[in-house]
Amino acid sequence: MSAHRPWWHHGHMEITWPERRQDVLNALDVLAAEVHRAESDRNQTTPTLTDAVHWLIDDTFWDVRDPAEDIGALLLDEHEANAIRSVVASVEVIARRQGTTASDALWFDDPEWPLVTSRAARAASELRGFAR
Repeated sequence: MSAHRPWWHHGHMEITWPERRQDVLNALDVLAAEVHRAESDRNQTTPTLTDAVHWLIDDTFWDVRDPAEDIGALLLDEHEANAIRSVVASVEVIARRQGTTASDALWFDDPEWPLVTSRAARAASELRGFAR
């Protein structure tokens, strides 16, 4: 094996579903992005906020099960599970308060949104191995 391992390898652990892990990273990147609120509803580019929530929560069921259950499948360790847990918790606060069909602008204006953004940025760094 080469000295340069792909990002989904960590020590002796290999991620079972690297493509799904990449979806989670894409979701975190969307959530962490500084979006121009005025353009959010007018200029729907892909991936959208809806895509990000779908990839992070609907595809993983992390709103009803612990991300730690996916260590080895999507996540490398408990550090990553903790980071994901915090993002999901903040997204759920907004979903309960604004509703899942609310406009992106309402989500972006929610008082919890800055926490989503910062937690998603930290989680993305953790999953990429920069936070260790």
